[in-house]
Amino acid sequence: MKILVTGANGFIGRHLVSRLLRRHDVFAVVRDSRQILSSDGISLIVMNLSRQLDTSILPTQIDVIIHLAQANVPFPEAANELFAVNTSAVQQLLDYGRRVGARQFILASTGDVYGERFEPCKETDSVAPANYYAVTKYAAEMLVRSYSTYLHPCIVRIFRPYGPGQSNRLIPNLANRIRQEKIVRLHKDDCPHMTPVFIDDVIIAFERAIDPSYYGTVNLAGDRVVSIRELAEEIGRVLERRPIFEETGEKSADMMADNDLMKQVFGRWDMVTLTDGLSRTLKGKEDN
Repeated sequence: MKILVTGANGFIGRHLVSRLLRRHDVFAVVRDSRQILSSDGISLIVMNLSRQLDTSILPTQIDVIIHLAQANVPFPEAANELFAVNTSAVQQLLDYGRRVGARQFILASTGDVYGERFEPCKETDSVAPANYYAVTKYAAEMLVRSYSTYLHPCIVRIFRPYGPGQSNRLIPNLANRIRQEKIVRLHKDDCPHMTPVFIDDVIIAFERAIDPSYYGTVNLAGDRVVSIRELAEEIGRVLERRPIFEETGEKSADMMADNDLMKQVFGRWDMVTLTDGLSRTLKGKEDN
């Protein structure tokens, strides 16, 4: 198949493109010409998705579009860019996909669309985006669903992905604090509770999402529910350093998901445990 992947040089994109190349023709959209993917066989497309989509440099025929690109910029200063990449680009890609005969559109969304919850989120739950980023992602979801007559929609709501090479996210930030013996602040009841998912499992899910019999929305999450305290303690064991905690007494919502539908839709596999995933994420860096 011919597959177009946006955000191809991001954390998930790099791993996914490498896997897809084994069986598919991959067209990788990156923002910066300096972002060169190392694998052979990739058709590289340099495009800034915060601007008008230039369809003249996109393939004239494509089977699947996977939209991973997202803006990592502050709100409200860069609200226009957030909306452009997370929402407007989705509309333009949907229209492009319809015109070139794409069969499927896979959207990387986020568990943030559920809003503030204190129990595992299910796909049947109502949504209540609590911040601008989540609003842009949910708007993109609605756009994808509205094109279901033309493109097979698959919306993947990802919960706390992690793995080697990730930066400026929860787990690497926690690890840095523990290494530097900085305080890890705990909210009331050690919230948030979460279901982190290792990058290998993320890639398996996306690969299996291509052209399935199911279409709709599915949560992508790990098997284990862990509090922020438990997560920090697990990281500390890998790093052989004891976290320093401070309780704030503040309330915080959880970020955890029920992944039963994921296993029904994509099939079961031996998912990476949190202990193994953290070791694979942090141990090599610590040894260097």
